[in-house]
Amino acid sequence: MASRTSTPQSRSRSSSGSSSSSDTTMIDAPPQSPSRPVRLRNPSTSNPSTTEQAPQPDPTFSILLSLPRELRDRIYTLALTSPYPFWWPNQTPVKHDVAVNLLRTNRKVYEESAPILYEGNKFLFTHPSDCNIFRVVASPFSINVQSVYFRIREKDLRLWTSYLGSKSMDRSLRVDLPRLKNLWIFLRCGSMGTPAMLGHLGAAHGLQGMQAGMGGGLGNLPPGIQIQVQAVQNALGQQVQALQQQVQSLTHATANTHGGTNPQTPQIGGMNPSSQVPPPPPPVPTMPFMQFAQGGMALAGHGHGHHHQHPAAPLPHQHGTQNNLPPPLHHQAIVPAAGQPAPQVSAQPNPGPQAHHHHTHTLYTTFLRFEREIGLESLCLSLQDTLRERSSASNSSKYSSSSSTPSYLPEVKIVCIMRIPKREVERLVRLYPEELCVDKNGDARTKFRRLHGVEVCLEISGYPIVVNGEDGVPVEDALG
Repeated sequence: MASRTSTPQSRSRSSSGSSSSSDTTMIDAPPQSPSRPVRLRNPSTSNPSTTEQAPQPDPTFSILLSLPRELRDRIYTLALTSPYPFWWPNQTPVKHDVAVNLLRTNRKVYEESAPILYEGNKFLFTHPSDCNIFRVVASPFSINVQSVYFRIREKDLRLWTSYLGSKSMDRSLRVDLPRLKNLWIFLRCGSMGTPAMLGHLGAAHGLQGMQAGMGGGLGNLPPGIQIQVQAVQNALGQQVQALQQQVQSLTHATANTHGGTNPQTPQIGGMNPSSQVPPPPPPVPTMPFMQFAQGGMALAGHGHGHHHQHPAAPLPHQHGTQNNLPPPLHHQAIVPAAGQPAPQVSAQPNPGPQAHHHHTHTLYTTFLRFEREIGLESLCLSLQDTLRERSSASNSSKYSSSSSTPSYLPEVKIVCIMRIPKREVERLVRLYPEELCVDKNGDARTKFRRLHGVEVCLEISGYPIVVNGEDGVPVEDALG
């Protein structure tokens, strides 16, 4: 019984003791486990790192701008340059992977990257007014443009020639592109004589003009054969005219020798000596270079193949094939001085270097001779004058960052593009293997050679020709 009564007492004591203990703990007694209450009451003294706040990042900080300027320029170059030219104002046929949004980052990035955008890319213009307006509407950093392509059509050649040689401060090459380093001009030439156009015109009109000039009978031939036949006939006409001029020269020389007596006319090719020499026919029009490329001149004597082939006989000189004297002595050989006997004129051609008539660059020189009327020489002379003025201006004043006239001269190259059928391109490559090299597209071109201080080359582009209603190049593509 005693044990039972003691239990509630002990419980009451323990409970009272615990209550008193808890009261003393909350008021003045030290805690039983001092570590936890101390950490809760004053956590700043036990763990100061938890209350320290991390510094806020600077909103104006940029990783790109923290790099050295040399590295930033390399990043700008990789992000803003393209290997393909930018056409303006036309749409570029290829897509440029250029990150132009980089210029919108901030003002400093714009000022650093915008000059590289214009300096590292190439720009293509098809009209001189486009090049002139681009300087006005573009950013002021467009003054840094260094590489430019000009695509010139034959009908715009005079406009380009006057623009390139202009000295105006409002519209000229040296003002619109003051820091130009590389200039490539792609000149379309010979389009009016392309066989594709003649083939379409012959199919539509029956080649009336060509048949009238050659007596008809060629309407059923393919266009390429018609061009070759016409070229051969023109070459034969030139030979006949040269022979007749030779006969006249011999007649005048013999008449002067005999003191005005009527000498016997030399018999040439079965001609009747008593008959008078007929007057020479009107001069044959100059054969376009397109016909030369078609093979007409090769059949008429200008088509020298490689060195293992025997060259054909050259066209006789306008004074006869026997006159191989230097230019100042031509008229002396024809008209002798008073009181002196006439020089002995050999009836056989002089077997000198003139008889071989083989040029190192036959195709290139023939192109320059037959296509002189397209204005290529005037274009080169205009560029030469502009470059000479730029050189004198740069020598008079030293180049500085604020100057618009650099101390270097731009590199100018002209590519004359001619379009003929693909099979004719292959034939020209076989005839002139030392002059022409073929690219991966099958187009042939010569090496660059200087013409009035400008590098010029000839590019022969091939296209499929329309024969018997088959699919081929359209008329507008053939005309360029």
